[in-house]
Amino acid sequence: MKTDEHLYTISRTEFANEIGKSREAVKKDMTRGKYQDLYIFKNGKYFFKSRETVGGNIALSPLPVSPSKIKINRGGHESAVKKGRYPNQAFANHNHIKRMIALRGRMSPEELALVPTVEAMVKEQRRKDLRDNEDTLRNTRRHTLNNNFKHYGGMMTANELHRASYTATNRGSSKHKKGPYLLCV
Repeated sequence: MKTDEHLYTISRTEFANEIGKSREAVKKDMTRGKYQDLYIFKNGKYFFKSRETVGGNIALSPLPVSPSKIKINRGGHESAVKKGRYPNQAFANHNHIKRMIALRGRMSPEELALVPTVEAMVKEQRRKDLRDNEDTLRNTRRHTLNNNFKHYGGMMTANELHRASYTATNRGSSKHKKGPYLLCV
């Protein structure tokens, strides 16, 4: 509890008029933590120190008047790619290209001369990997197709002919059993 309560004499509206703000602006600043040392809450009301009690040359707000600079996330491309924080691949590619352009500005002419050859090597390796994956996929498909449809369109063996005579029905077997309650047809 503050011991100098007699210094807190003016209301929030009067304080706002003294500093040249509206009452609502002062309320908003109070919720943000400004003027903490300049007011007390007593009997359901806020009481502020007047400008004379604070002193003419002392600033009214303990916080800086200008808004604080907002911190912008910069340089988190590698961690965003590793953790998968990009909403889609296009953003990741866009930022990767921007980083490559920035690197080119910091490289020496000899290093810049090597960049196209390295890019060509990387592209060729990517093409080779895609071709290998495609060939293995193609071979896998061919292998499964050959096993499933061997001799498609040719002469059928005895087992294949016997398999073709099967008919599936939902009515049960077509043979009628003789019994006391069944009629033979």
